[in-house]
Amino acid sequence: MSFERMKSIVLLILVFMSAYLTWQIWTYQPTLKKTDQSEYFKVASDTKNIADVVKPKNVLLHVGEQHFQMNDEEKMNNIQSAFWNWSLYNFEDISHQASEMGFLTFIHSKANTEINFTDQIPFKLYKSVFNVEMSEVPEFSFDKIIFTSANSNMEEAKIYFISTENKTVIQTIVNGESIRTFYEMYYKNANEYPEYITYQVNKTKEIYLLKDPTPMKQYSYQLGYMNINNFKYALFTDPTSVRQEYVSEVEEFTDGTRLLSVDRNLAMINFINPSQKKNGFSSTSELLQQSIDLVNDHAGWGKNSFRFSELWEQEQRVVFRLFVNGLPVFNEAGMAEIEQVWGNGEIYQYQRPYFYLDFRYPEAPDKSLPSGEEVITVLKNISNFNGDVEIGYRMTKSTLNSKSVILEPAWYYRYGGTWILLPFEQKGADR
Repeated sequence: MSFERMKSIVLLILVFMSAYLTWQIWTYQPTLKKTDQSEYFKVASDTKNIADVVKPKNVLLHVGEQHFQMNDEEKMNNIQSAFWNWSLYNFEDISHQASEMGFLTFIHSKANTEINFTDQIPFKLYKSVFNVEMSEVPEFSFDKIIFTSANSNMEEAKIYFISTENKTVIQTIVNGESIRTFYEMYYKNANEYPEYITYQVNKTKEIYLLKDPTPMKQYSYQLGYMNINNFKYALFTDPTSVRQEYVSEVEEFTDGTRLLSVDRNLAMINFINPSQKKNGFSSTSELLQQSIDLVNDHAGWGKNSFRFSELWEQEQRVVFRLFVNGLPVFNEAGMAEIEQVWGNGEIYQYQRPYFYLDFRYPEAPDKSLPSGEEVITVLKNISNFNGDVEIGYRMTKSTLNSKSVILEPAWYYRYGGTWILLPFEQKGADR
């Protein structure tokens, strides 16, 4: 074999080896040990969907001339969970029929069950909680679901989605088994629940009040605190450009346009983005979903049970309220609310507490709430009262421990969009 032929063979071998090694490098996939990422992705576990945030506030059972109410948190959760078995179809607007017989009469018939919500709920958003057998349903909002409770063998039953604000009634058909199940579990034993009396506010509004003076538990909680950096990273487009300043007792973060104020005394934040113009969303469904998503994005629910409370479409404002044991919590400084005002697709103002109820101290003595008749006496002395009345908890900071709060049961009434402590000790005072 000549020397030149030998060189050609060696060169050819080297070319093949080079090609083989290059292919090995390109296709090499190392075996990597899977790392547990759960410690770094806790935000996902703190997200909530529409059924977690929008819940019935109570269920009113009309039995003849008597009225009984449930607001137990576990029962409300069970009732809402059962909605998935309610197969709904054939939606029809029958508002004209309800108005002909009288709107209040239609709602409060003697065998009716009322499932009440805190404010108008867009059905388009809430329909995922039900088993809706139609691809398209009419656009409507509601704050009550009403049906006649009966031990019936009918295959179908009618239920009504009612908006007391718009005076609309949407009728739909539901499988009869759902209503029979509700009758057996709740309506048949209605007298086991607290009895309520009625108060006619005006020709188109009626409210229900706890009949007898009732002892209720008071609570005291140690507070835990959320990481302020979670809000900073969620609310500023470039957190690295944010400056930190102190003004009096308030800590401020700003990027020159947006401002995040942190009140360490009340454990609250207030964020404002003045560059946002208040252009409306295309629907209340979009506004409410966007509001839930914002809190989800920075794990903002914490350990608290916040529920959707109120929505003002014109102001683009949404409020989520703290609930404890199925009852709303109120505080004059806003410590029990998550409030959002939206601009042009972005948040304009965001105010909320950054604490959560962490540890409950041993229970304090019960407090007796005034009767419904006493409440009516006070309401009659409030000028132009036209709102709602609720039993809730008044949240105050403890004077003994700055990191704890007290929840005291109380009657509240709504006046001009604000919830106010009912002034039993100021009878005759105009509000």
